[in-house]
Amino acid sequence: MWATQWPPVSLSTAAAFLERDGHHLKVIDCPAVGVDRVQLKGVIEAFQPDLAFWTTGTPTLTHDLNLSALIKKGAPACVTGVFGTHVTALPEAALRHPWIDMVIRREPEQTIREICLDRNRPWGEISGLSFRTGNTDGIRHTPDRTFLEPNAIPAPAWRHLDLSPYRLPLRGAPFLIVAPIRGCPYACSFCTAPLYYGRRLRKRPVAKVVDEIADNMSRFNVRDVFIWADTFTADKAYVKAFSREILNRGLRISWTCNSRVDTVDREMLWLMKTAGLWMISFGLESGNPRVLKQTEKGITVEQSRRAVTMAHELGIRTTGHFVLGLPGETKSAMRQTLRLALDLPLDIAQFYAASPFPGTRLYDLASKEGWIRKDALFAQDHAGMDLPGLPGHRVQEFRRYAYKRFYGRPGAFLRLLTLTQPGAVHPMIRNMSRFLGWVRQGKGAGRRALPPDNR
Repeated sequence: MWATQWPPVSLSTAAAFLERDGHHLKVIDCPAVGVDRVQLKGVIEAFQPDLAFWTTGTPTLTHDLNLSALIKKGAPACVTGVFGTHVTALPEAALRHPWIDMVIRREPEQTIREICLDRNRPWGEISGLSFRTGNTDGIRHTPDRTFLEPNAIPAPAWRHLDLSPYRLPLRGAPFLIVAPIRGCPYACSFCTAPLYYGRRLRKRPVAKVVDEIADNMSRFNVRDVFIWADTFTADKAYVKAFSREILNRGLRISWTCNSRVDTVDREMLWLMKTAGLWMISFGLESGNPRVLKQTEKGITVEQSRRAVTMAHELGIRTTGHFVLGLPGETKSAMRQTLRLALDLPLDIAQFYAASPFPGTRLYDLASKEGWIRKDALFAQDHAGMDLPGLPGHRVQEFRRYAYKRFYGRPGAFLRLLTLTQPGAVHPMIRNMSRFLGWVRQGKGAGRRALPPDNR
């Protein structure tokens, strides 16, 4: 329903290491500052980097990888490297591009640091790399890198970026990302998080994290923070310590975070709110117990109801994230998910299409069963699978219908308006107009997506 620019965490954290080592560097978030390909080529030609690293995403993979040709044209001697979950899972696909020299697998910062520290060091001695070998088509994969220990993870070097484009959705206020925790111990079949950061929870010292927040406040005049962690509430003691540290220092901030419904209780939510939490996002995924079980999410529908209701009663705004078209999905199961969304006191609901991202067990299953569509885009706004009895276009149709039903209620729309601050009214109207246009494109889709289910 809205779009925003998210500050690039991995690039900025890698920049902190490189800055510490004395390198001359430049960090550009091209979409955020409106730098197109022609302008980027000019920047490359002027800067003439020895090395260039950039992040890739599955939905934008072709565009991301094609940047390598532009970079090599602007700086022919430049060594190029890409990172991200997709290329971690399928490095060979990236290395088919002749202008990409290496793929950095998993967490990228320390690997980038070692490459830059000694340009003459053989790549085969550096963990976490994939690269072509010799004059043949062979590809070498060095051993996976050990993940950074929590104390070794620096604060992102945001000073290398123009921060003006980063505005919090609905509020329009400047914001930054703070990442206290890396790793996710949960086994959701559709999620790429463990591939990038591993399964072990790596918790940065609370004092360091709050130091970072205080520094962002004084240096960049930022009062809104997005706590970036796959499940921030996985360790209750850590969350409570974080909240108390904010209160003890008297920091007046507003923050949001992601959570699971089985990792919160009333006492912890109240403490979080007292420390500035104003919105919490829950991964609810489905209203059907069978679908939840097949995805190994490890939650129940009743836990979803209890967690959202608790947060709402405490005055915390709530967002619910739902995924349509997961294995085991049927038309009636999708209706159960929509009914759950309508029954809960949610301020915002996001309905995604299940996507078999490479590196997930869902990808392995979908590949084995032949569910992946030939036109699959591997994006959460595109149903890339045809499940038994439920083709992807039906999921697409129902997704439009779900948005229409949820936000078509007067109460839901008014709730959204109350979240919107004056500085964000115009972007909200613009995004709402686009959203309504998208819904209208699927006129009648809800009726087609809701025939009687005789299963």
